Amino acid sequence: MNSLFNSEESLNLSLEEFQESYLKRAFLTKVYFYYINDGFNNIILKELMHIFTSSFLIFYTIFLYNCVDWNLMFTIGDKTKLKDLIDLSNYFKLNIFNWGLFLIFIFITVCKIIGLVNSFKEYTFIKRFYNDTLKINDNELNLTKWKTIISKFKEEYDNNDINIYYINHKIACKDNYLITIMNKNVLKLSYITTIMEWNIVFCILNSIFDKDIKYNKKFLNNDKVFIQGIKSKITFIAILNFIFMPFIFMYILFYYLFKYGEKFYSNPSYIITRNWTLMARWKLRNYNELYHEYNNKFIMSQTPCNDYSNLFPNRILTTINKFLMFILSSVFVVLVFISIVNERILTNLYIIQNKPTIWFIGIIGSIIAILKKNIKETIPDYPKEKMETLKEHINCIPDQWLENTQNKNKDFFNYYQLQCLILLKDFYYTLMIPFELYKMALNTKNIMIYLNSITINTSYGHTNKYALFYDDINTSEIVDEKKQYSLETFKRNNDINISV
Repeated sequence: MNSLFNSEESLNLSLEEFQESYLKRAFLTKVYFYYINDGFNNIILKELMHIFTSSFLIFYTIFLYNCVDWNLMFTIGDKTKLKDLIDLSNYFKLNIFNWGLFLIFIFITVCKIIGLVNSFKEYTFIKRFYNDTLKINDNELNLTKWKTIISKFKEEYDNNDINIYYINHKIACKDNYLITIMNKNVLKLSYITTIMEWNIVFCILNSIFDKDIKYNKKFLNNDKVFIQGIKSKITFIAILNFIFMPFIFMYILFYYLFKYGEKFYSNPSYIITRNWTLMARWKLRNYNELYHEYNNKFIMSQTPCNDYSNLFPNRILTTINKFLMFILSSVFVVLVFISIVNERILTNLYIIQNKPTIWFIGIIGSIIAILKKNIKETIPDYPKEKMETLKEHINCIPDQWLENTQNKNKDFFNYYQLQCLILLKDFYYTLMIPFELYKMALNTKNIMIYLNSITINTSYGHTNKYALFYDDINTSEIVDEKKQYSLETFKRNNDINISV
C-alpha cells in the first residue's frame, strides 16, 4: 500500500498501520469535511472569515454602544456632520463586567487563531491525500460524488473495511447518537437552538468520545464516577451560561440583526416565509446520513412543503390582507405619482412631523410586499397527495402527516415554521438554556445509562445499535421504524443492496 502524503518519499504501511492511521474516525471526518467544503483554500478562508466576522461583530457593537450619540441621532433637525455624532475617545470606556467579557473574547479569538494554524497543518496533510494519493484536485471536488471518493480510496488501498457503509458510519458516529437523542426524546426538549445543540454535543457526546472520536472506556463500563463527572460538567456549563447570558443574548441579537436585516430590507416578505426548525432537521435526519445528503433533501423538500402549507391559508386573514393592501396600494400610487411630477415632494413634504414622503413610500412599500406574500391564492387540491410528494424526499415523516384533515397538520407546522417565529423562538429558548441544562444535569444518570444501553459491540467495534445496518449479529431484535427508513435512504443514496 502506497501513501504519498510526503512529497519526497512514499510510505509503506502494514494492515495494522493502515487501520490505525487512515481508518480512524478523526481522519475520516477530516477527509469528509475537506470534501464538503470544496478543498483546502475554502476551509482556511472560512475559518479566517469566521474570526473576522466575530471580531467585527464585537468591535462594531462596542462602537455603536459607546461612541455614537444616539440621543442626538434621533433628534437631528438641521444638517449635521457624522463626526458630530461620534466620539471615538469613549470606545474603551467599559465597566468591569464588560472588560471581563472583552478579555474573554480576546482569549477565545487567540484560541481560534491557534486552531486556524492547526487546521492549516492538518488539512495540508488531507490535501496531499486527495491530490497525491486519490489523484483528485481541489477544483474537482464539487463535481465529484462522495461514493467516487470512497471508490478511489478502495482502489488505492485494497482493504475490505473501505466501503461506503463503513466510512459513512464512522463519520456519522456522533451524529447518530444525537439523532437518537432527538427521536427518542431523551432530553425532553420541545425546541432546540444552535447554542443548545452545541451544549449537548460538548457536555454529552464529547464525553462519550475522546479527541480521536474513540469510545471512552469509562462510558462503555457505565462508570459511576464518570457519570457523576458529566453531571458536574453540565451543571458548571449551565452556571456559565447563566452568568454570561446577557453577553450571549446580545451577541445573538446583533448577529441576527446584521445577518437578516439586509434580507428583510431587500425582501420584506422573507419574514413570513417558512423553514425547517433545527429540531426538525435532527428528527427527520436518517442514521448514517451525511451532511451533504440530508442538506440536499431538505433543500429539495422546500417546494412541496410550501405547496402543502399553502393549502391551509387563513381565509379571514387573507380577506383582511386584501383590504389593507388595496388601501395602502391606493395611497402608495398617489404618493409615487405626485413625486414623479415634483421630485422635491419626496424630501420637502412632511406628511406627519419629521416624516417626509420618501419615508412613507418606503414603509408602505414594505408592508404591501409582506401582505402580498401572505395572500394565498390556492387551487383546490388534496393535502394527502402533497404530503406523499414530500415523503418522496423525506421518507421518515410520520404517517400521521398523511391524514387529509387540517387538525392533523399541527405537527408538520411545528417543524416547518415561519421564519419570524423561528427567530423569536431562538431568542426565547436561548434565555432558557441554563434552566434546560440544569434539568439535564438532574437526569444525567438516566441519559447516560440509556446511551450505554444502545451501544453494542460488533465486528466494526462499538456502535449505536440503531445505526447498524448489517453485521454478524441478529439485527432483527433491534430494528425499528427509523432504522428501516434510514436503510432505505442509504440504499437510494449509494445504489447498493444491503439486507437487514
